[in-house]
Amino acid sequence: MKSQERMRAAHAAYQKGDLSGALVQAEAVLKALPRDHVALQFAGVVAAQAGFPEKASDFLRKAIACGGDNDDNRINLAKVLAELGQWNEALKLCQPPDGKPSQDLQRLEADLLKAQGRPNEAVWAYERIVHEQPDNFDAWNNLGNARHESGDLDAAMDAFQRARQLKPQESIVFTNIARVLMSKDRYEDACLMLEKAALLAPQDPAPLIELGRTLTSMDHPEAGLRALGDAARLDPKNPRVFVSIGQAFTDLSNQPQAERAFKFALQADAKNPVGYLNLGILLEKANRVDELSALVAAARQHGVDGPEISYLEALMLSRAGKLDEALQLAKSISSTAINEATIAQLKGQLADKLGLIDEAFWAYEDMNRAMAQSPLGLSVDRSAYQRNMDGLRHQTTADWFAGWPKVDVSRDPPSPVFLVGFPRSGTTLLDTILMGHSDTHVLEEIPLIETVAQAVGDLTRVGELSANEVAAMRELYFQELAKASPVPAGKMVIDKNPLSMVRMPLIHRLFPDAKIILAMRHPCDVVLSCYMQNFKPTEAMSSFLDLANAARTYDRIFAYWETCRKVLPLDVHMLRYEAMVEDVESEVRPLFDFLGLEWESGVLDHQKTARERGYIRTPSYAQVTEKVYSSASGRWQRYRKYMNEVLPILQPWAKAYGYEVD
Repeated sequence: MKSQERMRAAHAAYQKGDLSGALVQAEAVLKALPRDHVALQFAGVVAAQAGFPEKASDFLRKAIACGGDNDDNRINLAKVLAELGQWNEALKLCQPPDGKPSQDLQRLEADLLKAQGRPNEAVWAYERIVHEQPDNFDAWNNLGNARHESGDLDAAMDAFQRARQLKPQESIVFTNIARVLMSKDRYEDACLMLEKAALLAPQDPAPLIELGRTLTSMDHPEAGLRALGDAARLDPKNPRVFVSIGQAFTDLSNQPQAERAFKFALQADAKNPVGYLNLGILLEKANRVDELSALVAAARQHGVDGPEISYLEALMLSRAGKLDEALQLAKSISSTAINEATIAQLKGQLADKLGLIDEAFWAYEDMNRAMAQSPLGLSVDRSAYQRNMDGLRHQTTADWFAGWPKVDVSRDPPSPVFLVGFPRSGTTLLDTILMGHSDTHVLEEIPLIETVAQAVGDLTRVGELSANEVAAMRELYFQELAKASPVPAGKMVIDKNPLSMVRMPLIHRLFPDAKIILAMRHPCDVVLSCYMQNFKPTEAMSSFLDLANAARTYDRIFAYWETCRKVLPLDVHMLRYEAMVEDVESEVRPLFDFLGLEWESGVLDHQKTARERGYIRTPSYAQVTEKVYSSASGRWQRYRKYMNEVLPILQPWAKAYGYEVD
């Protein structure tokens, strides 16, 4: 076959999408005509598209050397070299021998600088382009992106506004403006821009994905899911959509749906590292460590590597007790794909277990700093919860309680038992023990009382609720209970939600005969432990982003609790964490007597109960599958130099509850 016929065959194969066939024919032509720059250019383009960048670069270099020194060959070769990481050679191609680069080469140089992570130089290159081409939409848009990456947010916004003037119906500009607004912590404004972008490009899933992720990060996962659902309908095989859907379901504590979404993402792309990361974290939190190991092995088999898989391996090393190896691996991880607070918390946990006190505390500082700078962290008033506690405490007086109108409260269904306590006081261990009894139905932090509190509205009017209102609020509680966790006949409901301890007037109004279990732990230990947790920064939990605020929150909550104890006739049984970890049976037997439940020795096998309960919502998910150890008791002493500033706040409470501080 003659060379011309082979080239025609090569072009025909290319037109059909047969890149391999086209490349075979082109290479056959080059055996006969090794210096034909047209054939070399064609072979280079086909090789690049077929995924052979090294071969493509060889062909394109020869094409330029053999008389094909034109913009097309320079641009194609530069892009291939950039893919190979050969940035310097790629940039040199932007400067032709005559020193007069075309507009296309100027734009390529700017694009390469930006892609290489040199935004300041890219800004200069794009500014030169827009100076010469003031109506170049792409250049203004890219200038905005480069300025954004360089940290010049106001200048970035100026560039995007100019691009918007040039093409007011271009969706991508609104998406880019939204990203700048997010960098300015203006998340609500960013959502408006993303909604506009989605309207302008109704067939493009990208702005919907961005909108869904942003809404989820602002603690609006239901709204996020609506946007992400629309994106999934447009692009049902996009792994990023399903990872984002899984993250929204995770925020809603709907682990089965989250797991399903992450698995969909991996079905769409078996090499998606973020899908592996999120599914792996879910499996680890569900104590499904064997499945986590199998997942990491599957990732390796598909050639997936990088920080996401390293993070999962660090989790497995930690579970295996290989703490030094886990910490070293965790320190090596740096990726925008992994939440900074998540990595910092793992480092802190590992350093703490290894006795590296300073290193652990610094890691927890990094974690809390990152959470404070998150969209949700920036949106909350960290002192609002304390002010709320003060207001409720000042209202809760003996005269106020005496003025409550008497109402007859139904005893059917029976009142729940409420398990409360300051977070990190051992409530998860205790609810696991209670869960092991055949006659209990334990709820794990389902916000039933908060739902009722929202329905009541102004909690200062709890004492004014009429008999009909009390009946309606009780009915609401049991309706929500039936939806969230149907109760088998004859089971005692135990509603575990630590901070329900600040809802005692409401609880007593609706359930005057309710038994209350108070989990107690050394004030210094719980405050430190809360500081070490990566809580979602809600109004209450944002209090724990710094130690001083955490201590003040403890002070306000217990001041209110003690006021309620004095004013209301509450039926309370206090159980100490420190005593429980020393001798579980001696501490919990009286609790079962208090509840009127027959003793069952099986409740002591909390490890078995924890394994059978599946996903645990709280930060204690790993500890409750282990034996009970007392190593966490008195941990604050090891961090005393960091705790000294809050001891004046906590010492009176420690003394009041029989704990030592000196």
